[in-house]
Amino acid sequence: YNMYYQPKAIFRTARGQWYVEIDGRQHRLGPDKEAAFERYHELMDSRDDPGRILADDVASIIDAFLDWCENYRAAKTYESYRYRRQLFFDLYPQLPAADLKPYHVQQWVDSYRQLSPGSKRNYIRAIQRAMKWAEQQGYIDRSSIGHIEKPPQGRRETIVTPEEFEEILGHVAMREARDLLTVAWETGCRAQEILNVEARHVELQNARWVFPIKETKTKRTPRLIYLTPTALEITERLVRQRPTGKLFCNSQGRPWTTRSVNCLFQRIQKKVGKKYCLTVLRHSWCTRALANGVDALTVSILMGHADPSMIARVYSHLSHVPEYLAEQAQKAIG
Repeated sequence: YNMYYQPKAIFRTARGQWYVEIDGRQHRLGPDKEAAFERYHELMDSRDDPGRILADDVASIIDAFLDWCENYRAAKTYESYRYRRQLFFDLYPQLPAADLKPYHVQQWVDSYRQLSPGSKRNYIRAIQRAMKWAEQQGYIDRSSIGHIEKPPQGRRETIVTPEEFEEILGHVAMREARDLLTVAWETGCRAQEILNVEARHVELQNARWVFPIKETKTKRTPRLIYLTPTALEITERLVRQRPTGKLFCNSQGRPWTTRSVNCLFQRIQKKVGKKYCLTVLRHSWCTRALANGVDALTVSILMGHADPSMIARVYSHLSHVPEYLAEQAQKAIG
């Protein structure tokens, strides 16, 4: 009995390619048998060196980067890189790392015409980050796409007024969806915070949610989200219903996800003619707080910013509140 499994190269007729699976990872060897087996033996020879990537193509380097992300980054971050890696691999399955040029990445993102400039920027950053990691780890001498020009980061300028929010709720009959939207509107919390909050995070006596450091975005301090009376009432009711697991669930009892929330806002869009999201409600909370006279430092703390100066980025949203600006202009001249 041989306790050591020897991976074998297999020719897949449907694809006209040779493949081999090594340690759970599939490698495409190419259509030519001689060249495929030469590559196969190179992969097998390097198998015993744990510090070496099994191939020098971009896809293999990104795979090694994904292994690192799985150990050292959040699951959501890993999944976003994994998804974009597969899209890049579909276009350039065996591109050698030494041949990678900025135009390869540019052609890749340009092939997705429906992507917004902000999304294209994130696609480019995903490949750029993997190659920078490979450079830092010593797998390559220097990333060839470190200075590729990226589209500007998009900004959500949409702000929901109290009147518009009431209109939105008027088109949402499901109580579970109304609870989700109302608490997001009342607290200004992040989307991932409201999707992941559980009873164990709730301090009813202090009217707040408390996320431990390891579960926060910044990983520096606990995240405290203070609840208005309306948000507290909803939270208290949900804690009684769900002492374990996610608090916010849909009518089928399944936790809300990014995808299901997006579907909810798509249904709302058909009614009101505008596309919103939980982040827009967060920014709208910030705008209301500033317009109501809450100082920028306090707003920043309540929003959970690691750097209070970040609040300056949302001041432009006040341009959507002309009455506030007119009042402040009058105050400026006494």
